[in-house]
Amino acid sequence: MIRTLISFSCLAILLSQLSAANGANIVAPISSTSTAGNAQGPAPLRFYGSGGSRTQQVYDSSDFAGLTGPITITAISFRPFTTPGAFSSNSVNISDTLIQLSTTAASGEGANPLSTTFASNVGGNAKTVYSGALTLTTAASGNAPYPFDYTINLQTPFTYNPAQGNLLLDLQIPTTATVSGAGFGFATFDTVNTASDGVYSVLDNSNGGATTGTASTAGAITQFTYTSSVPEPSSVLLAFVGIVVLPQFAARRRS
Repeated sequence: MIRTLISFSCLAILLSQLSAANGANIVAPISSTSTAGNAQGPAPLRFYGSGGSRTQQVYDSSDFAGLTGPITITAISFRPFTTPGAFSSNSVNISDTLIQLSTTAASGEGANPLSTTFASNVGGNAKTVYSGALTLTTAASGNAPYPFDYTINLQTPFTYNPAQGNLLLDLQIPTTATVSGAGFGFATFDTVNTASDGVYSVLDNSNGGATTGTASTAGAITQFTYTSSVPEPSSVLLAFVGIVVLPQFAARRRS
């Protein structure tokens, strides 16, 4: 009886680990999870018009310190700064974009800050996670902070290991692309702009072909949707069989 209770307790633990693989969210900087930022801006996009832009934004690995092992990022979300309709529309359309994620040794501040040369910041494991047209829409209303519903579902997931460095978001709008929408212009991302807050950026918000940008302590508060590396269902089942069946089989052999 005791062995059976222990076995089912072990199964419950294994199943709880498996459920964690279904997806979770983490916000960077983590201090802004439920607190509105102190700035606003269009980055990592650009204001309405053509000519493109390029923004690199780095997130310090310490924001992911509470996670165990590598994670697989499946979506990136931003939230509005002001109530839609006040200074901007509920949606923004980008005719073409290229988004990459990578692990970088560059950081926000300190001994190895982001270079103003874009290519110098890109990690060796850079992966294109989204390309093509993109429309971001929010249903935000009421008081800030608003929900993270400007969401980009990645076409290709990215595996990130905080133990190997910081996370770099590299978003490029080609010079031939246009950014459009209603209202006075796109300036709706909730942003933090404080030294040593764990987010830093380099950007050129008017030239999609730029090779260099301007360094900034500002960065859009970002929510990452991810899955963790946990046992597959078959592994859980085999583990449970080992816990329950093998000890009973061994007991029978001894008897």
